[in-house]
Amino acid sequence: MKQKPVTRSAEKEPLNVQIGSTARKARTALKLSQEDAAERVGVATEVYGRWERGEERPSTPTLIKLSKALGTSVDTLIGLAADKNATTTEPMPAPPMPRGVRRLRRTLRTMDKLQLSTFSRMAAALVVHQRKRRGSHRKVQAAAT
Repeated sequence: MKQKPVTRSAEKEPLNVQIGSTARKARTALKLSQEDAAERVGVATEVYGRWERGEERPSTPTLIKLSKALGTSVDTLIGLAADKNATTTEPMPAPPMPRGVRRLRRTLRTMDKLQLSTFSRMAAALVVHQRKRRGSHRKVQAAAT
């Protein structure tokens, strides 16, 4: 017996669209990228993008994290409180972090203990090497002046 392929409905549920459009407004008001917002919530950028497009809906615990990350109430996200003054919490502060560092953090989370240990030793060796290079470079500059 052949199984039918699973397809997504072309119609988006009104609640998904409401959450997505409200999340987009809150995110842009904070001047965050989707990647930054996803990092704050703890989900993949692709997942966050599907929320904003109304293709998917976050789970209840994740909806709470989303509201805290964007500094808005759950009621506002789901459309029960249309008032902008319904903000319940301050948005979580976003540490200024370059894109490469965010990628590195995600990669490090997937490593086992041996991989992390190896990476740590390599990073320490690179730091020592860089310090030595800077020291010798400074000596050359000082001699030139």
